[in-house]
Amino acid sequence: MEEYVEWLLLPHDLQVGFFEEAEKESASLASKIEDFSKALAEAAKLLKPYIKNLGDSDELSIVSAVDGSRSPQLSERLGVRYGVFSIGAKIIRGLESIEEILKAGVFKRKQAFSPDLSRHFFELLVTYHERKLALEVLRKSDLVLIDGSFYGFLFHALRTREPEESEALKGLVQETFKLTQELISSNRALAIIKRSPSRAIGGYFALMNGSDNKFTTLLDKLILSFVMPKRTIFYYDDFLGTEHHIIFYNTVASMIRRISSIDTVIQKAQKNILAPFERFGLPSDALNNLARAQVRVFEGVPVCEVEFPRSIAREDLERFLAQPYFFNDGTGLPLALDLIDNLISIPSRFTNEFVNEVEARTLEKLGGSDPDVLKLYFTYLNPQKPI
Repeated sequence: MEEYVEWLLLPHDLQVGFFEEAEKESASLASKIEDFSKALAEAAKLLKPYIKNLGDSDELSIVSAVDGSRSPQLSERLGVRYGVFSIGAKIIRGLESIEEILKAGVFKRKQAFSPDLSRHFFELLVTYHERKLALEVLRKSDLVLIDGSFYGFLFHALRTREPEESEALKGLVQETFKLTQELISSNRALAIIKRSPSRAIGGYFALMNGSDNKFTTLLDKLILSFVMPKRTIFYYDDFLGTEHHIIFYNTVASMIRRISSIDTVIQKAQKNILAPFERFGLPSDALNNLARAQVRVFEGVPVCEVEFPRSIAREDLERFLAQPYFFNDGTGLPLALDLIDNLISIPSRFTNEFVNEVEARTLEKLGGSDPDVLKLYFTYLNPQKPI
């Protein structure tokens, strides 16, 4: 048995007690893993008919990846809330780097506004600039990749409480929606869902059986990473059909454990999926133009969830996905997206350093001003920082 130094420092009765608890936990965990293994084996039988070979392609395309990063915390200084963000694009062809675009941005909002509203507005603003940059690099590329689903920002904006919603927020949502539609209609843009929460497989079986099932708590990414061999693709449309978007099935999976009536679950899921479009005055059929797939190119890495326009031909989509060096063999994600992600990350403490720089430059510019006025202004607005 492995020796535990800290364990031996405990009184004997506690040592024995914790060994007994460890035995109980290990038995429970072993049972869960056995059930999990059986569920995956069952899923393999059900899903294998829908898994297709991806094939090979020697053609290299010019691929751009666009991503953004924002400060995790807003700085409450100088009379406003400050946040900083960066957006960037990496353009490559195979392993050849063609161009790199990096842009810095600042978000500021009066402290009188709700902190929650500021946070949601900030998040939306970064997405807006990401979409603008994506359209900019689309002119230079065969294919553009964005991080996150095309319309994910709508469901994030929905978190804003309606009494706090401003015309500025609604206008920004609508502008971001228009830019996103331009990307989709190009048939040369894909959305990569890196941290996919999809549980559509469990949601589908819940809908078919009218009740909860063993798959509703398992992520599709987990199930399909077990089921799919390398160089394969799983189209959700083939499995789920095209009546509902994948978000509908995800919602069913999340509700079925709490609500026993399948009719109520269906009604609520349909309402939830339409909510952001109705609230922000957007066409409710927009999601019908999108489909998703899971792709696996290498062994030993998870599947990658891809959202794409339904109007793009599958052979064109697969030609993009199957090209050499498109995916990173270390992460299973597109290489271009991994590269830009490493370039634009904002350190957690950078916002405070930025505001310090603004303060210092402001004081330098106002060097001839009344020192008592300066002290009063900075003391009241930033009492934690001495002048």
